[in-house]
Order: sequence, then C-alpha cells, then structure tokens
Amino acid sequence: MHYTKQTITSFIHQAGVLVQNSKNIDDVKNAVMQYGYDERRLESGEQVFNELKDLSYKLHVAKGNKVEAYKRKQDLQMHIHKVYMKYVKISRIAFADDLKAREVLLLDGGRERTYKEWYYQVSVFCSIMLKNDDSYLSVMSGFGINAGEISDLQKQLRDLSKLNDECLKSSGELRKITAQRKKMVVEMQNYVSDFLKIARIALEHSPKILQSLGVNVKS
Repeated sequence: MHYTKQTITSFIHQAGVLVQNSKNIDDVKNAVMQYGYDERRLESGEQVFNELKDLSYKLHVAKGNKVEAYKRKQDLQMHIHKVYMKYVKISRIAFADDLKAREVLLLDGGRERTYKEWYYQVSVFCSIMLKNDDSYLSVMSGFGINAGEISDLQKQLRDLSKLNDECLKSSGELRKITAQRKKMVVEMQNYVSDFLKIARIALEHSPKILQSLGVNVKS
C-alpha cells in the first residue's frame, strides 16, 4: 500500500480494508498478535479510522454547504445589481443637472468590482434616497420609482449581508475540518505504516493473507 502516491479518498478506502481485515481475519490477528498487536492495539487503529471517516463525511457536507451558500449569495447579488443599475441609469437622467445629487448618490464613474466597495455604493444610494432630505424620491417618482421599491432593495442588501456572513462562516468551518482531517490522515498513515511493517514480518510466509490487507506481494 503506497499511500504516499494515493489520493486521500483512495487511501481512506484501503486503510478501511486493512483495519477491518486485520480485526476480522483470524490468521492476520493471530500472526500480528505475536508482535504486540493485540485486540486493544487493533481497536485503536479502528478508532483512528472511524474518526477519519467521520471527518471525511463532515468535510463533504461542509463543502456542499459552502457551495450552496456562495451560490445563493451570487444569485442574490446579481439580482440586486441588476435592479440597482436600473435605478442608477434612471437617476443619472433625473439628476443630470444636480451636481450635489450625483455626488451624494455616487452616480458618476464606474461601479466598484470588489464586494465591499460595491456593497457600499448600493447601500449609500438606498440610504440617501430614503433619507429624502433633498426630496430625491419626489424626483424619482416622476420616473416611476417609489420609496417602496428602494426600501425593498435595501432589505435585499441586508439579506445579502447575512448571506455573506454565512459564506464566511462556511469557509471557516471548511478550513477547520480540512485541518482536522489532514491531522487525522497523518495519524492513520503512521498507524498503517507501522502495522504493515509488522504484518510483513508476521506473514512473511503467507503472501495470500498479506494481500488481504491490500499489500502488493511480489510473486
């Protein structure tokens, strides 16, 4: 079993074969027992494997959660941006001759590309519009845009912020579980390496039994 050349998934599968067969095949158990691998020691290997398998499942779930969270964030952000750009285009027409409005609503220039700066642009636009100190909403109403629509956009922004927090949380959870599994893989590798060294000695004259552990035996 050359686990250094395997994928982690392949290694875990073969480690499972080794752990189970070392416990369930009497010829293996009896042979390695003579070299210190008693029931307690074999069970310790099984425990490491079970923890590794559990972490692998948690990692699979965490990856799925992250993908789902980022997809929902992306979809909502795209929707918000589409609506926001419609309002920006209308505002540029409505306030073409109002320098102050263009400045405070951040209408001039391009739209920011990074999430943080883009979010700031949209949130400022909504806040200033709804504050309505300069009656910008009255002007916008003449172009078919009312306060309820701006408020809805602002609410969607708050929902997006929560989704962004969820994305960050899911990324952190994924990193945490990945590190835990990496540590457990090393522990499993160490167990497998030590066990196979003993198994090769104990089963030197029983190549077929040795093969049941996933070991390649030269004929």
